[in-house]
Amino acid sequence: MVDILFATNRILASANPLSPFGERDVAAGEALYCGLATVESIDVNASSSGRITNIDKLVQGNFQQDQHLARIYSSPNDILVFVHGAANSFTDSITRAAYNQTWLAASGLANSTFDVIAFSWPACSYTMANIPGDYFDYISDQHAAAKSAAQFGSFLNQMAALRAAVDQLGTKRINLLCHSMGNYMLAGAVRTFLAMANTTDKIFDEVILAAADETATTFAAPNDDRLSQLWKVGREITVYHSRNDVAMQLSHLVNRDYRLGYDGPPNQADTQFFSPAVYEFVDCSGIRDYIGSGIDRTHQYYRQSPTVRGDIVQSLAGFTPTRPKYDPETNLYYLY
Repeated sequence: MVDILFATNRILASANPLSPFGERDVAAGEALYCGLATVESIDVNASSSGRITNIDKLVQGNFQQDQHLARIYSSPNDILVFVHGAANSFTDSITRAAYNQTWLAASGLANSTFDVIAFSWPACSYTMANIPGDYFDYISDQHAAAKSAAQFGSFLNQMAALRAAVDQLGTKRINLLCHSMGNYMLAGAVRTFLAMANTTDKIFDEVILAAADETATTFAAPNDDRLSQLWKVGREITVYHSRNDVAMQLSHLVNRDYRLGYDGPPNQADTQFFSPAVYEFVDCSGIRDYIGSGIDRTHQYYRQSPTVRGDIVQSLAGFTPTRPKYDPETNLYYLY
């Protein structure tokens, strides 16, 4: 059993107490729904496992000190903020957060058990089975991610306040794991968050950008846009990409540009621009040890490849990952 704190800008649209939030539509205003979900029946070897058995402490607004954050303060665990990608219902996003918490803890590595806070934005649930039909779902998700940026910026402000609560939080690490189109939303939120932030302190110790469905040139965006200022939000930034990611290949066609999750940024070899003290780029193209089947696994390698999972957990736990190869000419690490 895993408890997941969550915030969502989905609309409360269903009478089902275990799946009350809708798809596609973004709630008006900055107010979020925050709550606690309990997930059971998680199998670390079955990436689609997990079922929500309870949703509790649901409020509209911010996380509450007594109902939500007290459990974070009293826990011995570090904190992981998880942002899902496209094609996720509310239920998908929460069970996926619980699955991630489970495989991280199962590594047995010190400091690998995290209290997870999930942000669920209103993507819709679909699979890459009917590519022409899924095109419209993809575009819908992209619009939802863009419209969610301001509310995610507000959520980041809550995480900044959590970081600032040093008397309660102590020396705990706070990390961010952002997958797929969640990175597109993140890129739209960074400048909004920095404009409203009351501190220049970084929120996150480690930022993981996995299979990022965001333009490859995002770190060099002009006017402090997109992810060009992400270094002000996280101390270390690790980008995982794969040229075998089918979703990134399709996204390239739809968006008519190269994606960060396909081959990293075009200037990643420039260590003056990308300080090795902050940025690491990890090539997962040769990974073959997937759990499960289907083309979707090539996009979910961050959680469906034991090799990639082993690398990610080391970074999140504060260790320096051991990798097979580093090419100084391209400033690129390889996991194969």
